[in-house]
Order: sequence, then C-alpha cells, then structure tokens
Amino acid sequence: MKPLSPQRKNLVLVRAGDGSLHQEWLGFSYGVRDFDVVVSYYSRDAYSRHVVEDGVWAHFCPGGKWEGLYQTLAWIGDALKSYDFVWLPDDDIETSAQSVNTLFELMRRYELSVGQPSLTADSYFTHFIFVNCPGIKVRWSNYIEIMVPCLARDLLLAVLPHFKESMSGFGLDYIWCRLPATGERGAAIIDAVQVRHTRPVGQVLLSKMSERGLSPKEEQAKLDAVFGITEPVTPLVYGLRTITGRNVFGLRRVCWPMVWGHLKLVLRIPPRGRRYGLGRIHQLVRRQLNRKCDLSVLPSERG
Repeated sequence: MKPLSPQRKNLVLVRAGDGSLHQEWLGFSYGVRDFDVVVSYYSRDAYSRHVVEDGVWAHFCPGGKWEGLYQTLAWIGDALKSYDFVWLPDDDIETSAQSVNTLFELMRRYELSVGQPSLTADSYFTHFIFVNCPGIKVRWSNYIEIMVPCLARDLLLAVLPHFKESMSGFGLDYIWCRLPATGERGAAIIDAVQVRHTRPVGQVLLSKMSERGLSPKEEQAKLDAVFGITEPVTPLVYGLRTITGRNVFGLRRVCWPMVWGHLKLVLRIPPRGRRYGLGRIHQLVRRQLNRKCDLSVLPSERG
C-alpha cells in the first residue's frame, strides 16, 4: 500500500470489517470529496478485497475499534498534522460523500472541537437525544457518542493516549467534551447532517470483549478514575441554533424547541412506535429539567 500523502484538510478514519458501508461514502470520484479516507481493517479478508483508489489508503490492524484506531493513527504518523479534522465513524453508518463534506464544513464554521452528525429516526440508537431534531441546525452538548465522533486535530492528539488500552471507548463520550483542548462551546450535535446507524448497538463489541475477559463498564470506570469523575454523566443539550438562525441557551429553554421538533416526527408514525417515541420525549424532558450539566474543564489526569 502506498504511503499516506494528504491531499485534503479533512480525514475519515474508519475501522472496517466484512460488512463495512464505507464504500458508499466515497462518492463517484475523489473530486467530489473534501476529505481523504483511511480504512483500518480488522478483518484480513476485507483487507484483501480493498479497492485501490485516489485519496483512500488501507491499513490492516486486528482488534477493537479504539485500540485499532490508536495503532492506525501511529501508522499515519506525521501525516496527521496535515488534517484539521478527523471523523471516526463506525463501519455500519449509511451516509454520502456530500453529507460528510457538510459535516466537516459545519465543524469548521461553528469552531467545534468535537461533534457528530445526528441520527435518522430509523437508526438504531442508545440515547434518544442524538436522533435528528427537525427545525434545529446544531445543538451544543456535554456528550458526543463514540459511534460517529468528529474531532479537531489538537483534541484528537490530547485524547489519543486513552485509545491505546480501550476496546470499547466507553467514557470517551463525555471526557472529550471537557478537556482543555475542547474550549468553550466546543462540543455539539449537528442536526443539519443526518446519518443512519444500520445495526443494533454494541452486540458484536460485547461478544468480542467477553471473549477477552473485558467489560465496557470496567474500561469506563478506569477512565473515570483517571479524570476523577465520580458521578454518572447524562447526555444533555445546553444550547442550540435553529434553522432560522435563533440561538437558545439553558437546559430548560432548549428543552421546548427539541420537544416540538421531535413531536413533529413522532405524531406521524404508527401508534405502537408513537407510544415508544412519546416515552423517549418524556425522558428527554425529565432529564433537561432535572439534571445538572457540568461543563467545567477536567483537571489534569490523576496518576
């Protein structure tokens, strides 16, 4: 495989197996993409079938997502300095080159250090707060999930050492929202971009970790101890920008635009799904009105 020679200012780095959807993200030619791609294969069979094309590089590295990303970023080496942003999606994400272009564009426009696209309403998801909210362009949050994070280079380098010993990535989702490199209002969900998560959450990961005698919760606890986090962190939104350009800040004040946006979708689906959707909206309201959002910068790592 030819050495990495960056041509763009953005990079997509995906850990890929046999069923990876990354080929759909590439568009019809390198010319339509505002990003390079590195495919980090954890499947040797998939690596052997890699198609060589402009702006796409392949690396074989077995193991989990985050430890594999650590090794692949080491393989990329100094070339990483050429990129402003790096997107780290799972390989079961359905999207397009244009959507990925827009993701990078809005990361730059809103000066974000870590962000993620929202999820389509028919996606598999863990936290309802990450499902697309109609009428909203961007939502500032204390939590960016490990499924589809996009990181500015400086923040990626700051958090990178914690990839090395992590198979699950649990705990990273709120750690990188509060590091010094993140800055004020540096973490957000980008509703202007939607992607579809096509497979149930965590099934393959849990199976592989169990085989190695590992637990996501144990990995999370170790990372929490490093930063002195003692309380569970709830995903919350503390600010948003509507598609009409209105900014709203405050846990309670942002609650109602989100409720209205989600209700527009939920009321159009069949009764069984509608009941579930209304339950998740109710949960969102309870959390936004009753939980606290700690945005303080995390202290230096504890030995």
